[in-house]
Amino acid sequence: MKALTLSAFDQEPSVIEVDDPVAGSGEVLVRVAAASINAFDVTVASGAARAFMTYEFPAVIGGDLAGTVEATGEGVASFAVGERVFGMMGMKGAVHDGSFGEFATPTAASIAKAPEGLRDVDAGSLAVAGTTAMSAIDMVAPDEGTTVFVLGATGGVGSFALQLARTRGAHVIASVRPGDEEFVTDLGATETVDYTGDMTADIKERYPDGVDAVVDAVTSGGEAFGAVADLVRDGGTLVSTRGAAGEATEIGAVGVGNANGNPTHLPTLADLVVSGRLEVPVRKTYPLADAAQAIADFAEQHTVGKLVITM
Repeated sequence: MKALTLSAFDQEPSVIEVDDPVAGSGEVLVRVAAASINAFDVTVASGAARAFMTYEFPAVIGGDLAGTVEATGEGVASFAVGERVFGMMGMKGAVHDGSFGEFATPTAASIAKAPEGLRDVDAGSLAVAGTTAMSAIDMVAPDEGTTVFVLGATGGVGSFALQLARTRGAHVIASVRPGDEEFVTDLGATETVDYTGDMTADIKERYPDGVDAVVDAVTSGGEAFGAVADLVRDGGTLVSTRGAAGEATEIGAVGVGNANGNPTHLPTLADLVVSGRLEVPVRKTYPLADAAQAIADFAEQHTVGKLVITM
């Protein structure tokens, strides 16, 4: 098959022919229709993930996917050949099997059946960012009138998080750079704040007692994460989608934690999309032949919404 592959650490990722994958125990062979790019895919493509993961070359890149079941591995009874599915690759133990190719072998536990009305390009964009965002909003548990500040609101996780918060009645503040305001307000943000200026001072001026919660899809940790906690009222919640909280559960009087992707959220997300309550903000699609350019665009350009590779 053709796939976007990293063949060595001193090479750029490229679309080449590799052996067709075979579904192992607990896996499903999927003919991929669409797969979106996430920040982690850029880390893998650059070779930087070797700091904490093993690579087995040739390493196919990609985590999200949507497509059709071609075969099932041993022990898989929940899916049948011909069914449309979507989700993520799941834990593979090494960088080798990915979704940016004509076929992929996700774990059965990491995918779900795609309902009628869910487009492949949307389904292939939901798993990593969408389930992470839903995990974050579940931790925040907003209700009517809760003020939720989404830091990184124009990215994949943030654009889903702000919408999910709005479905629960929250007042959502979205961080943007000038020119991106319409993107987030169309998704439901109540107000915006310019992150290229003195964002902290701006939020504190508007909310001197602090906001109720922050979903942080930007900060990697350290003092910067503590500064974000200063924007939250005592008793409020700060959730990182980048692991910035580490092992901490509190910073001062603010509860903190990390949100991760969870495939159990997939059916709920799909239902929200089909019912029109959640928009998948696909900004551009690329054919598989241009997948390396898609990765480069994600890494080098100001990415708003989702970039998707179609097979």
